[in-house]
Amino acid sequence: MKKRIFKYRAVGIILFLIELFVAILFGYGATVSFEDFENVENLTLDHIVFPFALLIFLTSLLCLISLVLKGKKTVMFLNIHYIIIAIFFAFGFMKQLYEGAVISEDLTIFIVVFSVLAVLLFIINFFKYKRIDFLEIDEIGTQNLN
Repeated sequence: MKKRIFKYRAVGIILFLIELFVAILFGYGATVSFEDFENVENLTLDHIVFPFALLIFLTSLLCLISLVLKGKKTVMFLNIHYIIIAIFFAFGFMKQLYEGAVISEDLTIFIVVFSVLAVLLFIINFFKYKRIDFLEIDEIGTQNLN
């Protein structure tokens, strides 16, 4: 019997493509923020982007490898990965609130990002493959004296 992660193959393919896009996006973002991180003597709040971008890039690579190898912990890795992305965007939103920026322009972007993350988390957890063991059905009506 072949290993399965999700009920439908299309879910795995869509998640693989999304993870590939996220890996490319945050890999590029990590390199750009690393160049900014190297050239500064004192650290500010703006320099926290590099660790988050690197963390998201590494978890994205872990999710890609886990999706390809169809590991047992793939669903857990994907959940952690999307929660880290949500924390990253929540941190960015809080930073903008703290700085007093115009929120109305970026509010729709944050709503869309959080909605997409919520839908992805729902899809991952709803369509995961659940192996059902029917061993307990054979034991109905029998006494287990152990």
